[in-house]
Amino acid sequence: YNPDEMVFYYFGGMAHYMKGDDDATLVTFRKGLAQINEKSSPALVSDLYMIMGDILNKKGLEDESFAAYDSCLQWKDDNVAALNNYAYYISLKGKELHKAEQMSFKTIKAEPKNGTYLDTYAWILFMEERYADAKTYIDQALKNRDSTADNSTVIEHAGDIYYMNGMADESVDFWKKAYTGEN
Repeated sequence: YNPDEMVFYYFGGMAHYMKGDDDATLVTFRKGLAQINEKSSPALVSDLYMIMGDILNKKGLEDESFAAYDSCLQWKDDNVAALNNYAYYISLKGKELHKAEQMSFKTIKAEPKNGTYLDTYAWILFMEERYADAKTYIDQALKNRDSTADNSTVIEHAGDIYYMNGMADESVDFWKKAYTGEN
């Protein structure tokens, strides 16, 4: 009855997303984004673009993914989940690290106890060869990580960061834990 109501596309797309059907999610979200008007909720539009950015990145469509994140942040520049993911994906390229650092810093200011955001910030500092600073933040990430989540990436990052800080024995322990999946 209301094909111009964006919220229905959001929930429909999220249903596809929860089922793991990324293609259907993208189709549904794109239909929803076609309904944008002056009354559209900035938070809703931002979330649609953020999830699209995540999916497009997973599909290896980097340029489209980054465009989706840029659109997301135009609608809501403090979308911390988007800032974190976008910053991390930029850092993996090893380019625009200053931009990634600025985005990631906003996330740890907004949620200073979020282990995922602290890990992203530590990793970006590591990529910038600021190893002592990276260690400070990876230690915080380790202390604040979600005990129910797979932390192998955080633990692997800790190994890399500790190694570059001259702590080879500790780094080997972290790498072993990351390899075995031990939290």
